[in-house]
Amino acid sequence: MQLKRYTIGSFILMILVGLAVYSINTQSISFDILGIHFPNFPIAFWVLVPLALLYLASVLHMAVYVLVGNFKLRRLSRDHEKMVDALRDSLLGISERNYVFKSDAYKFMGKLIDNSLILPYENLRDIGNEKIDEALTLLADVKAHKKVDIKKFHLAHTTSLMIQNNLNRLERGELTADEVLSRHDTYGDVVCQKAYESYVKTASMGSVIKYKNLLTKSSLFTFLGRINNAENGIEMNNDELINLIKSLKLTNHDFINLSIALAKNMIPEQRIRLFESMSEQCDDVMEAYFYTLYDLQMIDTANELLNNTAHDEYQIFKAYRDLKRSNKHYDIAIFFRRYCD
Repeated sequence: MQLKRYTIGSFILMILVGLAVYSINTQSISFDILGIHFPNFPIAFWVLVPLALLYLASVLHMAVYVLVGNFKLRRLSRDHEKMVDALRDSLLGISERNYVFKSDAYKFMGKLIDNSLILPYENLRDIGNEKIDEALTLLADVKAHKKVDIKKFHLAHTTSLMIQNNLNRLERGELTADEVLSRHDTYGDVVCQKAYESYVKTASMGSVIKYKNLLTKSSLFTFLGRINNAENGIEMNNDELINLIKSLKLTNHDFINLSIALAKNMIPEQRIRLFESMSEQCDDVMEAYFYTLYDLQMIDTANELLNNTAHDEYQIFKAYRDLKRSNKHYDIAIFFRRYCD
């Protein structure tokens, strides 16, 4: 539009100049420049030639700048699209991002966005961009434990959004523990461990041991709580128990909690032998062994063992022993309730 106006204005100016010159002088001339002969034309014509050349040069100049401007606008447009994608990926928690921005206006922002995660406020649901709005809706729906179509986003199983969605599916029963555990590479550690926590409540001993690399303290205690239980009960000898317990690095407090958990259903003789065997292999089990003996009223055995320890060792149990000797009778469990909290 501007070029059209400029062209019309230029032609009007050239016509007016040509008419003005022609009205003053109607003669014609011819001349030679650099050996080139220019034919005989009115003076008004030769006055218009420089104006026409100036017009053509100015149009060419504008065309070059328009072309350069268009390239810049296209670069900005492409960078804008990349920025939208980068913002969407940041919202979705995609870690592998490497968008290359060409324009200075987007370069520093792009570098920041590529190395950031965006956590929007919960009340932000749309901003008027389709891609961003889809991501915001997905975030809200997954957080609300809704069923979503997440496949089209092609998220890796390691992203927090995919993990939460798979946990939601597991909770709704869309995924079974068997399905998750058999496809560890697909669902990852977090989802598999969550599935394993419910799996140990009913699965056979062999199946539980098969996936013992997913064992946690919580799932261990849940599983061992099934020993001799009336519902989903299991039977395990001490060697099998020790091998399973060794899968985790437990503290002396954890071993006491283990003894407390096993007290519900395990036969006392097996429980004593279990902690006796483990205490011979690991010093951290000794407190749990003392706890087990006192809990089962094996007072003489416990006192004899305590007498063979250093003066500053196992002070709680020695205090309990002294209370018993003074006819002060307390349940050993009250000294260790803080471990169970």
